[in-house]
Amino acid sequence: MDNRCNLDSYPEQVYWHFEDNMPDSEILSAHTFDKRRPELTPYGWTCVRWWPSLMSRPDRHNELELNLLRSGTLTYLRNGDRVTVEPGRLTIFWALEPHQIIDFDGEDFYYVATIPFAHFLQWPMPPAFLKQIMAGAMLKETNEQIGQLDAAMFDRWLRDIGSRSTEAVEVMMLEMEARLRRMALSYEAMRDTEGVAAERSTSKVEQMAVFVATHYRDPILVREIGEAVDLHPDYANVLFRNTLGVTLGEYLLDHRVAHAQRMLATTSETVTSIAYASGFGSISRFNAVFKAASNCTPSGYRRQHRLREGSPR
Repeated sequence: MDNRCNLDSYPEQVYWHFEDNMPDSEILSAHTFDKRRPELTPYGWTCVRWWPSLMSRPDRHNELELNLLRSGTLTYLRNGDRVTVEPGRLTIFWALEPHQIIDFDGEDFYYVATIPFAHFLQWPMPPAFLKQIMAGAMLKETNEQIGQLDAAMFDRWLRDIGSRSTEAVEVMMLEMEARLRRMALSYEAMRDTEGVAAERSTSKVEQMAVFVATHYRDPILVREIGEAVDLHPDYANVLFRNTLGVTLGEYLLDHRVAHAQRMLATTSETVTSIAYASGFGSISRFNAVFKAASNCTPSGYRRQHRLREGSPR
């Protein structure tokens, strides 16, 4: 009997986990968009190669998406605007907004990485940089000279995944965070010296998402999320669900479960300590929610996903 957790049931599954029986040749092969893929189905934390191809419909998923082209161009349709991704310029965007490739030039593969947005929101990014992403901007690396370095880094991340080493993948995750924080610094430098970065207003939904990402470890209630952005709780919940496809309560629990999973995989803290540190008010509630989201107990998740030697079994 297979005792592994069912990662497909949880949106923050990591690519090397559910591909760990595939041969290296398939891991390093390139992908194309599957039009049968249900909207809002999560990709999880991934790093893969893609072939440029036209998309017959938009895609939408709640991850930060990174694109890096070695050559050629891609043109997306987003919010009625055509946005072109240039070669050698790391480009990032919040993929929750519908995006569709409507044109491309060249036949070379390109790199794509996805990072669960709940995780990305916990990285210490400059507010102006985060605000642009939350407002739907596609941000491009400002330094045109480092495309080859980025390509080498993506190749290394692919090798890390192919190695099936949890330590190597942990380093890859840290490097992704560092790369985006460095990109954010360049935007802050532009903003400070040239005033280039525009201050775009965020919607009520985006404000609620940021509030949850900032306060999910606190004992907040769903009604307090709506009140924080001056909306009636019932209306706030309907607005949030119509926009993101999940209720405020589900979104809050996603953040808490994700935090607990990271602590279980990377620390030796007790399950009880992790439950309270993740924002749950009781152990029984934590166990029930965690098992429903991950299809295994917290202890079972730790046994399967611990990232460091010596973490409790």
